[in-house]
Amino acid sequence: MRIKGSALIVASTLLVGHVLLDVPVLLDGPVYAQTQAPPSRPAPVVVPQGTPPPPRPAASRAPASAPAIAPRAPKPGEVESDPIRCWWKADRTSVRVGEKFGLVLTCSVIETGPITVVPVLNQLEPGALSITPFEVVSGVSHDDVVVSPWRYIQREYSVRLLSDGFFGQDVTIPALTVTYNLQERGSGSQGRDQQYILPPLPMRILSLVPKSVDDIRDASGQTFASIESRRFRASLATTTAWVSFAFAFVFGIFALVRATAQLRAKKKGIVKPLSSSSVLGASLKALARVKEDASQAGWTSELSRRASSALRIAGAVALNRPVSQKFVGSEVAEREGQLTVYSGWLRRQRVLLSAATTSRTIVSAMNNGHNPSANTRANLASISDALGVLSAAGYGRPTKEDATALDSALAESTQAVRRIRSTTLWPRRTAHALRSFVGL
Repeated sequence: MRIKGSALIVASTLLVGHVLLDVPVLLDGPVYAQTQAPPSRPAPVVVPQGTPPPPRPAASRAPASAPAIAPRAPKPGEVESDPIRCWWKADRTSVRVGEKFGLVLTCSVIETGPITVVPVLNQLEPGALSITPFEVVSGVSHDDVVVSPWRYIQREYSVRLLSDGFFGQDVTIPALTVTYNLQERGSGSQGRDQQYILPPLPMRILSLVPKSVDDIRDASGQTFASIESRRFRASLATTTAWVSFAFAFVFGIFALVRATAQLRAKKKGIVKPLSSSSVLGASLKALARVKEDASQAGWTSELSRRASSALRIAGAVALNRPVSQKFVGSEVAEREGQLTVYSGWLRRQRVLLSAATTSRTIVSAMNNGHNPSANTRANLASISDALGVLSAAGYGRPTKEDATALDSALAESTQAVRRIRSTTLWPRRTAHALRSFVGL
């Protein structure tokens, strides 16, 4: 009985020791990746194609404290694999001194069911990464990509070399040490820190000058041609500034004269007449209303007389003849031959416009000393012809055959009035005044 009891105690001690010693072996030994293959045919761990197999971690594991502790054998469906793999990737193989280039660090860590690899990522930050003689300018962290059983971690850096002693040489990006440890899920057990050494990456440093040159200076690219170009631009800018100042001075004089005239008119109680552009604008509005009414209800004698009144006013403006302007109240009714216009923004005033221009008046003015330009003569001819057609229809009975002639006369005369009004707007008036002032 004593022998059997002693054997039972020894067996229990060995079993407990094996269980206690199995945790450090699991955390510090090789890692096995679980697969879903059936037990009869274990399947390997699927790793993305193109991933270069990195070297084994440089730091060797400490020897076991007892000869009896040995790494456990893989179970069916498990494949032994490195817990972490890292590799460099540069966007070029040769750089110049001071030139920035991209450097990408990618690490893949294994995440199986019971075991998780936890790397120390603080040492991979741009401010903490030391790759002398290269200098890390900036860095970007990307989101992790999980492809079971791997988790891919990537850091992208902008690197440069600032030194004048490496022209024409191969300078290696030094080996990088990545610290990691293994953790067991559930129990929270953590193994000791281990290290993975990333191999160095060679880079060719190009030279911009011969090796015999001791002093490197940037030669200026300025020549006499650039000086002449800048001098020409300066002269052109000066001339443009003086011309602009002259225009501003002339405009200021016109504005001062106009303001003085308005002040004098207010003191004397004189009502300022409407400008030529305002009068022609009122004529165009009246012609547009006549066209709209004629398209809806047809031509009548009243519509023909209204269109004739608007054209008489436009013809008087084109011949530089006065237009009757009466500032009246709202109680005064509009008579035949008159157009009603409202002027002013704050204090609206009602004005009645009228003119005694006829087709014969326009023809006589053009043939008796009035020598307008070719454009003005064509516009006056269109207004004269339209007045003849509209006057005949206004004091007679327009028929259906006359409707086509009236529409054509109205369209041509409207275009003529619009062209005459464009010459009375302020850009054309200012240009004409400047030509008169200069003497051209």
